[in-house]
Amino acid sequence: MTQWYQLQQLDSKFLEQVHQLYDDSFPMEIRQYLAQWLENQDWEHAANNVSFATVLFHDLLSQLDDQFSRFLIENNFLLQHNIRKSKRNLQDNFQEDPIHMAMIIYNCLKEERKILNSAQLSNQMEVGSIQNTVIGMLDKQKELDAKVKAVKNSVIDVEQDIKTLEDMQDEYDFKCKTLQNREHESNGMSQEEYKKEQMNLKKMFLSLDLKRKEVVNKIVQLLNTTEHTQSALINEELVEWKHRQQTACIGGPPNACLDQLQNWFTIVAESLQQVRQQLKKLEELEQKFTYDPDPITKNKQVLQDRTYSLFKQLIQSSFVVERQPCMPTHPQRPLVLKTGVQFTVKLRLLVKLQELNYNLKVKVLFDKFRKFNILGTNTKVMNMEESTNGSLAAEFRHL
Repeated sequence: MTQWYQLQQLDSKFLEQVHQLYDDSFPMEIRQYLAQWLENQDWEHAANNVSFATVLFHDLLSQLDDQFSRFLIENNFLLQHNIRKSKRNLQDNFQEDPIHMAMIIYNCLKEERKILNSAQLSNQMEVGSIQNTVIGMLDKQKELDAKVKAVKNSVIDVEQDIKTLEDMQDEYDFKCKTLQNREHESNGMSQEEYKKEQMNLKKMFLSLDLKRKEVVNKIVQLLNTTEHTQSALINEELVEWKHRQQTACIGGPPNACLDQLQNWFTIVAESLQQVRQQLKKLEELEQKFTYDPDPITKNKQVLQDRTYSLFKQLIQSSFVVERQPCMPTHPQRPLVLKTGVQFTVKLRLLVKLQELNYNLKVKVLFDKFRKFNILGTNTKVMNMEESTNGSLAAEFRHL
């Protein structure tokens, strides 16, 4: 592939630089006609050696004669005229100074290489920028995926701790009752045995109290992590998706799929539901045995309220317009609506929980400034039949 051919593939801003290299002293048409031959000569050496420059000058004229002959065969009168004119100009300008011609050609070829290098560097920078953007998105996705998994793993960890706590409490309760029963037995216990058992019970109580505090603290940390992760989902990822959707509506690239967002939202929602169950379990343990100060009694209401608040916020934020209003005849042109023509809109819930199936209703409302009509019902129950991926959705087809 010749250097000249590569130049012709460049963007217009680089082609303009190429145009500025050539004028009547050495016209671009000669560069075009003799591209391969010109690039194969050592013009740097010719620019410093008059004998060699003279040889190349006459060779160049011979090349133009050959080109003229081809145009003659093709009966191309205009190009014949141009090539003869170019040859005369070269003879007039460089017959007595072939080194000057060699210098001009050498500089033109050198500047062409600079333009090619600049274009290549610019292209690499653009590709690098795109790659960096993609890598940044992937890194961000991996980071968020790790945060969501951390929430899920923390819930599992707390679940194991609660089971351990329950076992410790059952053992403590059994020991207490056993000691009480032995006190009332006829043969009884010696004072020394009784004190020893009391000491063991006290140690068990201290361990139990420490475990309760540990579980409560872990739930606090879990909710902190969940809140941070949930904030990233709602205030960053979801906002970015909505922005991409807006861009797609005005001719931008197609919007990204919601499945990954739904997966993250669902994992966090499931985790919060498990935390609510775990708090209920702690409350049951508290009802069986409590004391002052009991960390469960002290913190349970705050933890329950915070968990409910996070879950409520997540559910409310997970309602999205998956497909913006569009006419059935033009589904690929959202937000382009004609007067008197029906349009459809599709809603989706990004939280996929079994207990929410067929329990969520969506109602369409238009404000007083919109002159829209609802044909049929304005309320629908979200269900999985409205979607292709098993998510809860509702589509209004007659608006």
